[in-house]
Amino acid sequence: MKLLETGAVVDGFTIDDCIHSGGMAHIYRVHYADGQRDPGFAMAMKVPRMTTGDGAENIVSFEIECQIMQVLQGHHVPRFVAAGDLSRLPYLVMEYVDGVTLRRFCRADTLLPLDQIVEIGFKCAMALGYVYRQGVIHRDVKPANLLAVMNDDQVVDVKITDFGSAFNQTSDATQVYRVGSLAYMSPEQLDGDTLDCRADLYSLAAVL
Repeated sequence: MKLLETGAVVDGFTIDDCIHSGGMAHIYRVHYADGQRDPGFAMAMKVPRMTTGDGAENIVSFEIECQIMQVLQGHHVPRFVAAGDLSRLPYLVMEYVDGVTLRRFCRADTLLPLDQIVEIGFKCAMALGYVYRQGVIHRDVKPANLLAVMNDDQVVDVKITDFGSAFNQTSDATQVYRVGSLAYMSPEQLDGDTLDCRADLYSLAAVL
């Protein structure tokens, strides 16, 4: 799918600019068109890639994320705004969080001191626990999916993003298939076993 143009209007949302163009999706900053009042926070629109050669997993992952985002509540995840019609133009509009992923701190020249790593680990564990109490297992916890909110070079909060591999225990019929990122997957994920929150905690330990 080609990039949406700045100024284009999609279902009442005006495209501002493209802030990320990745292998799975394009992400744009957006605002309400026609003078509608914004929801009190900045918004971003995620549109899955659907070009020739892309696998079906892109759209399947996107549909999972749309379903999961609509049921999750709380400040540990970006707030859901709207979702587009899959048969016309699939998209997901959610809160835009001004932060950096934990990938920034994985380089040799940006490693954090131990006390900050412990604090970030605590915030991540609290966020995962909050999501799990809502019946969701993320299944792809890795630095790129943990968004740090910064203040004066200090991590003040962590939000969990990208629920395309997540599993909703209250609605999904089965969860026995392998998804996730190999370097962070728990042994039970690799074996295709039934999972609970401990799989995400294993992945978080690998991140730390």
